Amino acid sequence: MRKAIFGLISIGLLILLTVYFLQDGDYKPNFRLSENSYMENVKIVQKKAGETRIVVSAEKAVFETEADIKLVALNLYFPEKNLTLTSKKGHYNTTTKNVVIEGDIKADSKGYEIETNKLNYDASKGELLTRDKVVITGKSRGFYMEGETLTAQGNTATLHKNVKAIFKGK
Repeated sequence: MRKAIFGLISIGLLILLTVYFLQDGDYKPNFRLSENSYMENVKIVQKKAGETRIVVSAEKAVFETEADIKLVALNLYFPEKNLTLTSKKGHYNTTTKNVVIEGDIKADSKGYEIETNKLNYDASKGELLTRDKVVITGKSRGFYMEGETLTAQGNTATLHKNVKAIFKGK
């Protein structure tokens, strides 16, 4: 009798574990947040159709609410564009997966350096947007550009409003 009960419990546990590990979709952990809750050396990976879209890394993540996380000393990496953004601080929303980056933002991609003070990443559109002054410098191409607004989506970045460009000849 004991063997039969043990066998049924073992089979039930095996079925539960199989169903649990075969579940599809994102796993969202259930955190109980208290005042001053934070994590150090955080890495958030956003994927779409199995492809990594963005990797958000921060030295410290402070949970302000269940959905809003304040990030300190962060890096955003877009593997598809080979684009890396660094900043002193930002915010990540776990519901929308949007990121707001603030404070002395520096970006590096394919021989270009980009600087601005605030940048928004809209995860649903895959778009970067800023309404602050943007400076783009071509390291080896000898040019300097600045404008008051930038939108970047896919492989296209567009500067808007009061755009100034200086090209240095050989």
